[in-house]
Amino acid sequence: MGDIAELEIIDRSIVRELMGVIADSDNKFMIELIEGFVRDARAALGRMGSNVLANDAASLAREAHRLKGSSATVGAVRLAGECLLIERAARDGRCAGLERHVERASQLLEATRRGLGEFFRGTITTA
Repeated sequence: MGDIAELEIIDRSIVRELMGVIADSDNKFMIELIEGFVRDARAALGRMGSNVLANDAASLAREAHRLKGSSATVGAVRLAGECLLIERAARDGRCAGLERHVERASQLLEATRRGLGEFFRGTITTA
């Protein structure tokens, strides 16, 4: 799977575009957006882990689909890709073996959080 530090975790062009869309708002909005994304993604990953354990492929597919979309919106391209993989497997009715992919998605979320923090360091965040 490779070292997460070596992967392109965020798509900087998407993040820049998002910043352009909200340019008229204050920096607080962007910080809240990122913090909200991370908080919601952590909760979604917790539910996804529970779905895997319960062998609930339909709920897992829905949760992975939602997280894939929100991840893509904020430029978290690796996380979105991992969610797509989980979603496809769950839509095929498979949950077995997806624990490692949910764990991988959790690692990617943390790497994304760090990557976004680095992207904005000195501009809008203190993280």
